[in-house]
Amino acid sequence: MGDRVVLSYHDCLIMESDLRLLEGRNWLNDSLISFWFEHLQHEVFRGNSRLLFISPEVTQLIKMGDPNELPIFLDPLDAKYKEYIFLPVNDNSSVIAPGGSHWSLLIYSKYDSKWYHYDSQRGCNYRDARCLVQRINSYLDRDIPATLVDASCTQQDNSYDCGAFVMTYAHRAAEQALKGSAIGTCFVDRQETNRMRDLIKSLVYSLKR
Repeated sequence: MGDRVVLSYHDCLIMESDLRLLEGRNWLNDSLISFWFEHLQHEVFRGNSRLLFISPEVTQLIKMGDPNELPIFLDPLDAKYKEYIFLPVNDNSSVIAPGGSHWSLLIYSKYDSKWYHYDSQRGCNYRDARCLVQRINSYLDRDIPATLVDASCTQQDNSYDCGAFVMTYAHRAAEQALKGSAIGTCFVDRQETNRMRDLIKSLVYSLKR
């Protein structure tokens, strides 16, 4: 039997193989992070026009595609009018194929004109984050381009939890931003990554029902 679709949710599909990644010591893929970002946008922070969560797939196109085509992806999302933009960063160098070996989170804050980079293996994705910052700064066309800042965040102690950390950071940082608290710092218990895996699995089955 082939890989079966478990859930269609907004712009993402969750397959049986995706759910298996939530078990044990597995690296989380584009589909799972896309699902969580869609859930944050459409459920957790529904109706809040200040926040924009961009999928891993679109983030990769922004990073690796033609810079002149950024308006095609970002104009429909009203990106220029958002106060906070969340992007999952991957070290994948392909424009069309999923892959890579590490996830981090990049957040644009219009309030203080900064890009905060949350990397659970500090420095690993700096080059990819910087590329995204340069491209989106050009698109936003502000008088003073937003600067890239290394956020302070919990560091992983294994090789597979980076995606779960990105999901956790995104949720926490969005809550901080909407409360008016400064972002750029996110320290959590490392067990939060296991809880995030359990949460994604229960959400998928709940939505399926």
